[in-house]
Amino acid sequence: MSNETHPDFRHSEGDGKKLLRFGAHLKAALLKLDEMLASVCLSVAGESGSLLIFLFHSLFQDGDEAWAGVMDPQQGITVDMLREFLLHFKGQSYRFVSPDDIVKGLQPRGKNVLVTFDDGYYNNVRALPALEEFGVPAVFFISSDYIKHEKAFWWDVVFREFRKRRRTDDNIRNAIAAYKHFKTAAVEADLRLRFGELALKPTGDLDRPFKSSELAEFAKHPLVSLGNHTKDHAILTNYSGAEVSAQIDGAQNDIFEMTGKRPEIIAYPNGNVSPAIQAIAWNAGLRLGIGVSPGKTRLPLRIDAGGTMMMKRFTLWGNREIDSQCRASRSRLSLYRSFRGIRTRIHTVLPPALRSA
Repeated sequence: MSNETHPDFRHSEGDGKKLLRFGAHLKAALLKLDEMLASVCLSVAGESGSLLIFLFHSLFQDGDEAWAGVMDPQQGITVDMLREFLLHFKGQSYRFVSPDDIVKGLQPRGKNVLVTFDDGYYNNVRALPALEEFGVPAVFFISSDYIKHEKAFWWDVVFREFRKRRRTDDNIRNAIAAYKHFKTAAVEADLRLRFGELALKPTGDLDRPFKSSELAEFAKHPLVSLGNHTKDHAILTNYSGAEVSAQIDGAQNDIFEMTGKRPEIIAYPNGNVSPAIQAIAWNAGLRLGIGVSPGKTRLPLRIDAGGTMMMKRFTLWGNREIDSQCRASRSRLSLYRSFRGIRTRIHTVLPPALRSA
């Protein structure tokens, strides 16, 4: 990175930061209200005719492991929380589906859940006992270069190295958000410059991605589907059209080379996408695409470049009751989702310095 484009992590308490902090408090309040309203809404409104998609990253044994400082805890979801999530939807007679089920067609009046894991962490093998217990399929999105080159994910490096230097959580989040405005190669080069040539070396099994041979074996499991997450977790709106094609096509080819399977679903890193990117993914043979904006997908689905290439996805958080979050996701009424839609429209006109991650 040049000096002109180097991210500045030293943020003063200006109006922009105050605005973002207010937004975080408002988000927390709206989510809490949604959880309170869910029981009422679910008692008067039906749930049929929907697909709910959920996002997970790493799986931790407990909270101590999540916050040990080895890696970014992100959602802080434990294995027990995953099992609680599965139990909730099993108890509500939802059908857990695979990408192939969606492409073939879901019943218009059905209640469906798709379970997804992003990035390709080796610790995702911890999901298998719960998936097997309940017969639940899941899709695991792979950033293939991290697996081929056995690199640590760059956001984990930022979290780990900043924690060593006693940076605050706000400062760490600001740094990760700033790096998201750059291409992955530039971010990784900057991290090596800052923290040494071995900065991208994983510390152990917790923070590392799958190895190629491990992914090949994992992909054989009947409950496992693989998805495209670009070659190097590219935030695609930072790239040219040709580079987007190279990222998506390259991941398709890498995953096929490693496992013999070619994905039919993509998760856009950081949720960043445009109609042009959706079209590129469709032309690469992908038939489903998902981001990170929360919301239900209504049925029936039209499988085409517009209808299924930008589906919504819920994120669960380990610091809030799982059962309450699941109920809120099932509800048709959501103050937070409405707020998020307004916020997204405002976000597009803000300068980068005032945008949250």
